[in-house]
Amino acid sequence: MAEHLIGHIGDLIAWIEANLPDLDENHFHPWTTGTAAPGAPTARIEVGIHSPGHPNRRVSVALTAEPVH
Repeated sequence: MAEHLIGHIGDLIAWIEANLPDLDENHFHPWTTGTAAPGAPTARIEVGIHSPGHPNRRVSVALTAEPVH
């Protein structure tokens, strides 16, 4: 997995938005957290936090896009 250095939280949000798969708005609602419905697209974002003097941490966020009914 490629490493990306982010200088500002806005850069992180922009990077996430640019790298999530595009959704067909006629078939799926926007990305959100929650339990995925059968057939719904999913994505997982993992972020590593490395700060001197603190233990390394990782956070994982699972996203899904609910189908439009």
